[in-house]
Amino acid sequence: MENKKVKYNWENKVILIVEDTLTSNLYFEAALAPTKAKLLSAKTSDEAIEIVKNNHIDLVLMDLKLPVGNGYEATKEIKKYKKEIPIIVQTAYVLSNERDKSFEAGCDEFIAKPVNLNLLLSTIEMYFMQ
Repeated sequence: MENKKVKYNWENKVILIVEDTLTSNLYFEAALAPTKAKLLSAKTSDEAIEIVKNNHIDLVLMDLKLPVGNGYEATKEIKKYKKEIPIIVQTAYVLSNERDKSFEAGCDEFIAKPVNLNLLLSTIEMYFMQ
């Protein structure tokens, strides 16, 4: 039987996961491991901003609710330094204004939790193909 699972090879890409919960962080690490992307992690907005300032980052997965700062603030700051980095918000907070506030802050995509793996991978691939 043929395996129809799409394979992504991002071994030359660096993805920053900004996520404060261990469970969600482990989910993203497991979901992205087969892609061979280099994964970096941050738990606060300040940590995410510092990582972006000091490293080459190809894409950011940004949670909105963080213990220090928030995803909106982090997105605004990151875009000041490196406007070209795609930022994909991934959040369980899907009130009607969260989406709008995310785009106003400068995010490029918005994915609601629980995150659909195929949607996540195809969205990331869309930015890597640009």
